[in-house]
Amino acid sequence: MLKLSLFKRVSSSALGYAISFMLLIGLVASGVLFISSANKRLERHHNMKEHLLMNNYLALVHGARSQSQGKQQIIHASGDTSDITRRDWGAFRAITVETHHKVGTVKKSAIVGYETDNSHPAIYLPERKQTVKLCGETRIEGTAFLGERGAERGHIAGQSYKGEKLIYGKRKQSERSLPGLKISLKNESIQKYRENTLKIDPITCDTNFSFSEQTRLVSITDQLFLQNSISGNIILHSFDTIVVTSNCHLQNVILIAPNVRFEDGFSGSVQVIAHETIRLGKNVKLNYPSALILNEERKNETLDKHGIFLSENAHVLGGVLLFSQKPNPRKSLFLQVENARIGGLVYNLGETELKGEVIGHLYTNQFTLRTGGGQYTNHLLNAKISSDLLPKEMIVPNWLSKGKATKPKLIACF
Repeated sequence: MLKLSLFKRVSSSALGYAISFMLLIGLVASGVLFISSANKRLERHHNMKEHLLMNNYLALVHGARSQSQGKQQIIHASGDTSDITRRDWGAFRAITVETHHKVGTVKKSAIVGYETDNSHPAIYLPERKQTVKLCGETRIEGTAFLGERGAERGHIAGQSYKGEKLIYGKRKQSERSLPGLKISLKNESIQKYRENTLKIDPITCDTNFSFSEQTRLVSITDQLFLQNSISGNIILHSFDTIVVTSNCHLQNVILIAPNVRFEDGFSGSVQVIAHETIRLGKNVKLNYPSALILNEERKNETLDKHGIFLSENAHVLGGVLLFSQKPNPRKSLFLQVENARIGGLVYNLGETELKGEVIGHLYTNQFTLRTGGGQYTNHLLNAKISSDLLPKEMIVPNWLSKGKATKPKLIACF
């Protein structure tokens, strides 16, 4: 009886161990199956997310191809749905896409530019029966459209021309006037930018405005001082002056006023439309894609010049445009580049005083130079104009009438 009892106790203990081991094996197997199933679900979810992001990008590219404005919806082969919103945005375009799927929604906006079939020269100076005199360390790289008399070595302020060549590139004959601008530029006005906007109070805190929503407009009669971080789909307008302080941060916004002034040290990307003056303080950096447009709406009868003024070490990447609705022959528009740099396209229907660099393309009716107590016409001193150094990836504004848009390019995504 003792042996039988001991045998039963041993058998019961072994059975318990066996059951525990089987439970452990079951838990391990269940865990492996769960992990495998979870991995497959995560993989499917990740793949759907990847498809969602890819479809969103494809919708952005599709939206950029069209020159129309407004909204559009497309359905992808995977079943994703993309809602596209297009609008003109200053010198460029803004596209926003929201792509939807059961796993979620992806929203992306982009500033879009267009390559054109027009090849810009390094410099275009209309035929005025005058010679361009190059002095000091002036250097012109790329195709130069000049008058019949072309360029020659000059001497001014004790500095003679030091270059081996006058033009480091091809020289061609220019016409009597600059290439024409698009007709749409002549219709630029605050009324055009007010259309389909929602007016709001002046901004007192950091704010971002989505391009998928209606454009916001801040419009006041007094001076407008900008001190916050503001980005996106908003137009800031003053009937007087806009002052952009150094601690302000602007991203892809539009400023409109008779006068706009950037304090020393400001950095951001912004498009400006002014009617009298745009002034950039020292070390101001307007990053790509930025644009400065001086649209003179009224004939200048004042003693001051209307124009764009860049102080020491100021940078503008994108485009600079000066034109007049009602020009005054005695008061030409004025572009002053004082030891500063512009990268992109510069078009000036007035005078340009270049004491700095244009990396890109410069169209101007005339050069002027003030030095040594005198003022000189069509003189360049220690200036640099180079289309060769402009990155091929940079898209310049399509302002010229002969420039036909061809291939769209996403300049900035956010």
